[in-house]
Parts: sequence; C-alpha cells; structure tokens
Amino acid sequence: MFGWSALVGTFAGLAAVAFQFTLHEARVLQLDLRSWFSGMPSLGLMILVVGGGAMSGFAGWMTRKYCPSAAGSGIPHVKAVLLHLRHMNWRRIIPIKAVGGLLAIGGGMSLGREGPTVQMGAAVGQAVTELAKLPNSAKRQLLAAGAGAGLAAAFNAPLAGFVFVLEELQRELSALTYGMALIAAVAADVVTRLLTGQFPSFHVIGYPTPSLRALPIYAALGVATGFVAVAFNYCIFHSGDWMRKSRLPSWLIPVLAGCIAGAVLWFLPAAAGDGHNTAEGIIRGDYLGIKFLLVVLLVKFVLTTLSYGAAVPGGIFAPMLVLGAVIGLLIGRLGGFVIPEAAATPAAFAVVGMAAFFTASVRAPLTGIVLIVEMTHNYDQLLALLVACLAAYLIAEGRSKPIYEALLEKDLHQTGDVGRPHLSEPVLHDFVVETGSRMDGKMIKDLQLPDGCLIVSIKRSGNEFIPTGKSKLVAGDEIMVITTGPAAKLLSEVQSATRSRH
Repeated sequence: MFGWSALVGTFAGLAAVAFQFTLHEARVLQLDLRSWFSGMPSLGLMILVVGGGAMSGFAGWMTRKYCPSAAGSGIPHVKAVLLHLRHMNWRRIIPIKAVGGLLAIGGGMSLGREGPTVQMGAAVGQAVTELAKLPNSAKRQLLAAGAGAGLAAAFNAPLAGFVFVLEELQRELSALTYGMALIAAVAADVVTRLLTGQFPSFHVIGYPTPSLRALPIYAALGVATGFVAVAFNYCIFHSGDWMRKSRLPSWLIPVLAGCIAGAVLWFLPAAAGDGHNTAEGIIRGDYLGIKFLLVVLLVKFVLTTLSYGAAVPGGIFAPMLVLGAVIGLLIGRLGGFVIPEAAATPAAFAVVGMAAFFTASVRAPLTGIVLIVEMTHNYDQLLALLVACLAAYLIAEGRSKPIYEALLEKDLHQTGDVGRPHLSEPVLHDFVVETGSRMDGKMIKDLQLPDGCLIVSIKRSGNEFIPTGKSKLVAGDEIMVITTGPAAKLLSEVQSATRSRH
C-alpha cells in the first residue's frame, strides 16, 4: 500500500504541475492583452469581456454535459466519495476539471486551482485502484492520499497536504492512513520541486517576530476574518440557488459571469482570476492604500460568489487566501494607528490573515497554520498565527457550518453522481472515537448502529481485539467498521457518532 501511495503521489504531482503551468501561461496572456490594448481601451475591454464569457460559457456547458461532479471546488465531492455516497468517474473528472478549470480561471473567474488539483489527485488514486485491480478496501486510502498529494503539489507544502487528509478528509490516525498520506504528499512535493524549483509558493521577505503587545491586534484580526468568513460561507452556499432563482437559462449563467469577470480583469485585475499574484503582492507590501484594499475586498468577495454560483470547475481556496490577506493588511494598517510600534510591519498581518480566514471558513486550523508557514517559510509568526486562528475559529463556530461540509450536505440533497446502492463486496472503514462523542463510554450493543454496519475490531493502546456487544468504547479507540449493501449510504451517521459533540 505504501508503494501504491507513492505512485499516486507521483502522478498527482505531475497533474498538479501541468495544471499550474497552463494557468500560469493563461495569467501571462491576461496581462499581455491588457498591455497590448492599453491604447485602445474600448477594444481591449470588449475582447476580455467577450473572451471571458465564451470561455466560461464553454466550461459550464462541458461540465454540465459530460461531468457535473467536476463543477465547483471538487473537495465536497471527494468527501462524498470517501463516504461511498458518490462515485468517482476519473476518466471524465481529470480532463473536464483540467480543461474547464483552465477556461474558467483563464477567463478571469475568481476561482482557484487548489480545489481542482485536490479532486484530480483523488481521481488519480481512483484510477490506480481500478487499473491495478486493487481491492475496494484500498480505494478509500489511496483516494484520500491522492487528494492530499494534490494539495501538497498545489502549494509546495507536503505537511499541509498530509494534515489536510487527517483533519478534513479521513479524521482518523491509523498507521496505514497517516503513512500513506505522508508518502503520497512527499512524493507529490518532490515531483513539484523537480519541475518547478525549490521555492515557497509565496516569495516574501522575513518578518520580525511580533511583540507580545501586538497580540491583541492579531486577536482582532481573527475576529474580523471570522465574521467575514461566516458571510463568505453563507454567500458561497447560496450562490447556486440565487443563480437558479434568476430564471436565466442554465447555459447563460456562466456566460454572464464570465463577461463580468472579463470586465473586472480589465478594470481591477487584482480582484480577478485566482489571485495568487495579488496575495503575493499584498504580503510583500505592494498594496498599501486603504481605499484600494477595501475595493479589492468587496469586488473579490462578490466576484467569487458569482463565479462559484456559475457551476464551472474551480475552487475557493485561493480566493479565501486573497480575502484573508486583504483583511490582514487592513487590520495591520489600522492597528498601526493605535499601537505604532506593535504594528510596524502591516504586511505581516496579511500572512496571518490568510490562515485565519481559512480556519474560520473550513474549520481546519492545523491545516491553515501549517499551510501558511510552508507557503511563506515564515516561522516567526507562529504565535500570532495561533492567536488569530483561535479567535477566528471561535467566532465562526456556531455561526456557520464548515464550508466543505455544508456544500457536501447540500449536494447530497440534489441529483448528482450517486454511488451504487449496493456494493459488490463488504467495505472496511477505520475511525477514531473522539472524546465527548456519542460512542465515548458506551457499550456496542447500545450504539444503535444502522443495519448493515458492524464493528469488527477495536485497537486500544496498541492492542487489537474483537469486540462483543458488551465491549465498552472509550476515547482514543481505533475501531474498524464493516459495511455492506445500502448501509454504505448511512456511513456518515457512523462517522458522526465517533466525533466529539463539540
């Protein structure tokens, strides 16, 4: 299994690098077009608007016709496949996600490449499982490892890809899970570094270690990003519904969204596309005007909502980082008026803002902190990151659901690529009983598991045994659950029972 995970990581890294290269060329073409037609603004605007509408419209049509599950970020779909609630058609997802994402993002839509690379990495895991004719028990592990490898390659951040699998996708710490996830992430990162160079995702100068007097400002940053992230989750969740209520033909929605994105690309390029260059410029301190930052924040927020609602391939990972960076720089500038010596480097707050916004939206603080540290190679901000992310987490918790879980629940209530109602053979799943969960302290006979679900093994303190109905579960137990038939659709109920109620 470790060997197969290394193979999955290698091919996921190749797919991510190819996608990154084509998007880079599209970004260069965008800038060239603005430069070529700077003397003819009317013609330049028309070309970007028409081109953006045509590219996004074709991406939307291609996705609806051939692979609806490739729309949007793709991470909720990966989570559904891991729960055996959706099917992963890798032969369609990989090309549709790559081509559709290139057209949509290249046309100026405010979407990121990270979600698509995660879904393509998971599809690579599915492909290896099928082509090598591995048992179904290997599919879930390889699929999750491929998803983490995709994230690692997208950001040149192997530890973040590894933590993402454990914190967001699998939520368990069995030796097989973290071993495969780590091997795949490292393999993907090695491929990425060989082909693109050993550089962090963001090339920034080192910032000084923040003083303890600045910690209240970082806490205020976490509060601000938390509230904006709650509004962001709400808008992303309802964006598709708002588009459908407009009563426009389904083919016209991505066309209009692409036209608007093309106009934004002409008038305010900092708010269009994936925003990688914008985020890098912000954390370098290139953008300092408060009014300009507020305009970028508003336009980026609205354009991301519009772009995601158009149901074209593209993620929200990168736009979240841009929004967090803008909020961070704004708080840093404002904090400098209150405590000048504590906020002497406002751009450092932008780095922390990215992690805080991601934490509040996705509710994965470890992934957010590790990701930003690896992307910037800036370790001196660790304490500030912890303070801001904790504040952002507390603000968002209870006010909105984690964005990927909310989108998954919504997708399960809509017609989609539903998994098979009956599996050809039983499937094994590993879970860890968390402190305060419904399973913690209960005997197996009192759990009321769904029909077709059976706990077949418990690993406790390194010892594994076969349980009986009177076996009591305790926090930290690694349980192996076997499912068969329609019970696979109820696997989310078992997963929920293992998680802390808090």
